[in-house]
Amino acid sequence: MKRIKQQKKRQRRRIFTIFVSAVVISILTQVVSFLRFESSAGDPNESQYQLSTYGDIRSSTEHHQREQTTAILRPPRSNEDDDRDEEGERQIKYPKSRYGDTMNKESQSIDKDDDNDGDELPENDRSEGEETSASTEEVSDDNDTYFKDPNAEVADWEYFPKAHQKIRLNTSSTNVVLSLHDKKIKCDRFMKDVETSPPTLRNPSNNACEGYNGVLHIHHFDQGGASATAFFLFTIGMLNWADQHNYLPWIHIEDGYTKPIWDNLVHNNSRSISYDNRTFTMKTGMDIGWARDKRDSKNHIFPGRPFLKEKKLHSQEFFVHGTGVWEHYFRPPNDFVPGDTSCRNKPLVKFNDDHIVPGIHANAPWAPRAWRYGEAPYIIRKDLSWNEWFEPQRRHAAETTRRYILFNPMMERRARCSLPNPKFSIGMHIRHGDKYLERDIIKPKKFLVYAEAFVNNGGGSIYLATDSAKVVETILNKWPKHVADHIVLQPLVLGLTQNETAAFDIGISRHRTNVEALTDVLSLSKCTFFLHGLSAMSEAVLFINPGLIRRSVNLEDIDHRSVDYFINTIMPIGRKVANEG
Repeated sequence: MKRIKQQKKRQRRRIFTIFVSAVVISILTQVVSFLRFESSAGDPNESQYQLSTYGDIRSSTEHHQREQTTAILRPPRSNEDDDRDEEGERQIKYPKSRYGDTMNKESQSIDKDDDNDGDELPENDRSEGEETSASTEEVSDDNDTYFKDPNAEVADWEYFPKAHQKIRLNTSSTNVVLSLHDKKIKCDRFMKDVETSPPTLRNPSNNACEGYNGVLHIHHFDQGGASATAFFLFTIGMLNWADQHNYLPWIHIEDGYTKPIWDNLVHNNSRSISYDNRTFTMKTGMDIGWARDKRDSKNHIFPGRPFLKEKKLHSQEFFVHGTGVWEHYFRPPNDFVPGDTSCRNKPLVKFNDDHIVPGIHANAPWAPRAWRYGEAPYIIRKDLSWNEWFEPQRRHAAETTRRYILFNPMMERRARCSLPNPKFSIGMHIRHGDKYLERDIIKPKKFLVYAEAFVNNGGGSIYLATDSAKVVETILNKWPKHVADHIVLQPLVLGLTQNETAAFDIGISRHRTNVEALTDVLSLSKCTFFLHGLSAMSEAVLFINPGLIRRSVNLEDIDHRSVDYFINTIMPIGRKVANEG
């Protein structure tokens, strides 16, 4: 009996000890939490941030299910050491198509109700039409590869708001006068090697964030996008979001997630003590929500308004990784520099991978596209011709490009060396390589008809941009000599594929393939006329020089402009432009 009493006494003592310990831990946790929030610097403008009624719409379980069903859209990202190569790059397996054969027949048809909401694809005219009621059908996670949610917030903001950004002038020296002999010598020397030095570090203006709600860090794109897709299509979509929500964009690609544009030796090697250990402090606690368009009866979702995901913004130290990629080829989009004092009390936000694909790439009505991909009927609009479908998105993308995307002096110089005589010239972009996966391959003979008409009517240089060594060989050796003699190529190009492999996957430096592809984009934009098919690179050319749209021929369009139309209508327009220039 005595032993039993002792056991019960010890048991009561144990229970009491556990109870007291739990109470003490609970009190300490609350004290620490209180001190942490009190110690963080307050944001004088914090009242503008409100808790979202529609923030992160998926539980972790739902998110995991979506990750499994969208593997064909984006291979899962991994941080495990065995997924990296010797240089630290992630080993990524690419699907044959960015989206695969996922569109069912129902999604291919045009919703008649959506046709009444205006012909202009990306415009968000809130004065027309009624809001589409939420779908009563349950969305199956097993089939929802494009992400739909009838409960998402309906976007009620302008997709293309009037910009308050200062107009930036392209100050690159484009009017340097050199003799032909000096120009050739200087260009031969310059084009021989590709510049790999890290961009020069800039000093903060300490007023970059004035008037903005926060900073959007554009830190990577999708896994498979090459130069034009990443630096134009994705970037423009992200810049448009920043404009919609009054966020200052900071483009600094920090890792090799977007593998086709990432060069570990160049972009991860700062080669400068000043690049090491760079940190800056900004606010954290904001996230990017989801939204849908009222015209979309299928409720596809895309990045929505930013929302406060915690009770309060708090300061955090951020590290700057690598050279950032962007400024190797372009001027910075604004004067933001990490450490700008005007940004310390502003939140820093990033897109997650789902925001990028399928959010921006497939679903966002304000993101430009290189051809019809996605699922939303009000976006793909198969009732429109290619020209009608492209017109509004090209117009808006050209405006975004004008404001934000300017090539740096090195790239401008490369374009001048590649196309020394752009007056009354024609550019041809002949995309082969891995294009067969999603679009048609256009044979050189279709371009020859127009090129020969161009030469026979007084045309000058014919600038050839291609990713195929076979195309170059065919044109130089099999085209009529009087046409082939007009061909101009970027010198010393290494990124030419011999088969159906993408140029960035043939084993040469990806920094070099970026430089070569972007040199072609810029050179083509300086031509008087343009022959092309469906590609991100061709769209980038038209974004840079929207005047080329009415002086171009899309040979992948079955209703493309005829040779007679080109000779009698397009060439006279181009001749006038060349003479005025």
